[in-house]
Amino acid sequence: MTPLSAKHESRQNITAKTLEKALDDCAADHQYEVSDIRCGGLQLRVRGSVTWTVRSRLWGKQRRWAIGGPETKPDVARERAGEVKGWCRRGMDPQMLVTQYMTGVPIANQARVGGERPVPSWGWTRSVDAFLDHILKYRSPETYDDYARTLGGKMRLDQRKRHSKVPELGRFEGKDVAAITREDVAKCVAEVCDRAHRTGEHLKSVLGSMWTFLADDCRREETSVVPNLLLRLKTPERRRPAIVRDTPDIIALFEDDSEDPNRDVPSPARLGRALAIARSGAMKEAAALSIELLAGSLQRRRAVIGSHRAEFHVMGDWEDQNADILWSIPPFMRKRSNRRRAHLPHKIVLVPPTVLAVRRLDNLAGDQAYYFPVRAGADKKTKNPHADPSFINHALQFLPGAEMSCHAWRRGFASHGQRELGLDLVEIKMILDHSEGAPPSDVTAGNYALDPLLERKRQILLAWSEWLEKRVQEAIDADPGLLDVEALKDAIYFGRYGKPRPDQRASPLLDAAE
Repeated sequence: MTPLSAKHESRQNITAKTLEKALDDCAADHQYEVSDIRCGGLQLRVRGSVTWTVRSRLWGKQRRWAIGGPETKPDVARERAGEVKGWCRRGMDPQMLVTQYMTGVPIANQARVGGERPVPSWGWTRSVDAFLDHILKYRSPETYDDYARTLGGKMRLDQRKRHSKVPELGRFEGKDVAAITREDVAKCVAEVCDRAHRTGEHLKSVLGSMWTFLADDCRREETSVVPNLLLRLKTPERRRPAIVRDTPDIIALFEDDSEDPNRDVPSPARLGRALAIARSGAMKEAAALSIELLAGSLQRRRAVIGSHRAEFHVMGDWEDQNADILWSIPPFMRKRSNRRRAHLPHKIVLVPPTVLAVRRLDNLAGDQAYYFPVRAGADKKTKNPHADPSFINHALQFLPGAEMSCHAWRRGFASHGQRELGLDLVEIKMILDHSEGAPPSDVTAGNYALDPLLERKRQILLAWSEWLEKRVQEAIDADPGLLDVEALKDAIYFGRYGKPRPDQRASPLLDAAE
C-alpha cells in the first residue's frame, strides 16, 4: 500500500486520459487530488475510489460536495460544478441537485430535501409555556388560568403541576410549532366544535393569540412561525337547533314582561325579589352584602369581590351615614383593552342604600384591606388575596325564586334602564364601564375628554336605586313570605344541598320549591 506521504495535489486540465490514469492509480492504492484549471473548485479525488467533487462557499462556510464517479466525463463534471456553485451564489443549498447527480432521482420526485439547513423552532410544550408566561406577565391572573386550562399549561400556584388540556390538542405533542400548519389547526378546532361548539370557538381564539405571540418579530427567528398564519381562521357553522313552536300566538311571548332566557335578562320583579332576600337576614352577611354592592354599583363581579378599602372615598362628612361614596376601580380590575381607557381608573358614585352596605363591609373587614378576603391559612398559597369571583355566583345561585347570574344584573340595568328610566346607550355604557360611553376607537374620548362625569353617573345610579327600591317593596307586597327569615333559610338550604335543613320546622317556601 502506498504510504500517506504519497498523497499530493496538482493542477491541470483534466481529460479522459487523466481519468483513466486515476482509475489505475486507485487500483494501486495511490491517494491524491487533481484540481481542474478550467473550472475553479472542481477536483478529481483518488482515495480508495475515484470521485468528482466541487468546493464552494455557502452561508459563509466553505463546503464540498461529491457530484460524480469515474463514469462521469470531465465536461459533464464541469457542467455540474458550475450548477452547484451557481446555487451557492444565490444562497441556496444545492443538496437536492447533488442528490439528483449521485442517485438519478429528479428534484421534483425527492420526498425530502437532504442536507437542508434545519429550521429553528420551539416544541409544543415550550411554546405553550412561553406564551403563558407572557400572559401571566401582561394579562390578569384569571386570563392565565383560563388559557392554561385550555392549553394544558402550568398551574399558577404550583408550577410543578399542569392543567389538563383540550383533548384534541394531544396531536401537537412532540411537534415543532413551525411544522404545524393552518390546516392542522383548522381540523383540531373543527373536531372540538363538533363536540362543543362554544369550546371550539374559545380554543380558536386562544390559539390565534398564541400564534400571534410566536410569530412576533422579536422571536420569529427562534420559532420560524409564519406571521398571520391563523388570520381569519373560521370555525364551522353551528348546527341548526330544532325549532319547536309551543304556541301559535306570538303575542304570548311578550306577556308578563317575560324576557329571553338565553340572554339572562331578569324581570323587574325578579330583581326586586333577589334584593329583598339579600336584605332579609337569611343569608350570611358577606354574601348578602356582595349582592347589595353588585345591585347598587352594577360593576363586574371581579371588581366587586376584589374591592379594596383604599378604593372607596366618602364624598362629604364621614359622620353622615348617607353620604355618597366615590368608588375608584383600579385599571387592573377592569376589562383589559388598549382602546377603552383601561389604563385609567373607572369611577362611579355610590348612593344610598348601597353606601350603607359599603360602610358595613368596611366594619366587617377589620384589619383586612380587602372587603371580601380569601379564607385560607397563612401558609397556604391562594390565587388572589381576595375571595374568588365565583363567591358572588354561589350567593345568587340559590335565591328561591330569584336565581340569576352576576351579569344578569348588568343586563337588567341596561334593558330596564332604557325602558323604565329613559337612559340612552351612552349613559348605560358610562355605568357599565364600556369605554366610558364612547366608541372604543374614539381618539377624543380616549385621550382628551377625560372627565369622569361623576355628577351624571350619580344621577343615573340614584334613579336606578330609587327604581330598585320600588321593585323590592313590590316583591314583598306580592310575597310576604320574604319577611320570614327561617322560611328563607330553609329554602336556600334546600336549593344548595337538595335536602331539608336539619332540625328545622317545615317551610311554606320550601314546599313551594319542591
